[in-house]
Amino acid sequence: MRMEKIINASNQTFVLEIKSTRNNTWQGTILWVQTQEKVAFRSALEAIKILDSALTDEGADETPKLQIV
Repeated sequence: MRMEKIINASNQTFVLEIKSTRNNTWQGTILWVQTQEKVAFRSALEAIKILDSALTDEGADETPKLQIV
């Protein structure tokens, strides 16, 4: 199973690519379109945490980064 979903939040665009759904959750990658950063995630919860960290760090002085939390 492979699926892509585009999310636009706070004027930021993310592309979620779901590569598989093992263990009743998602595994895949998140691409932050504005910075071209890509990070893998192993669960839906981890994907949510990555997106949250990218959006909450947006106001920081340095360029925000996608990071696994």
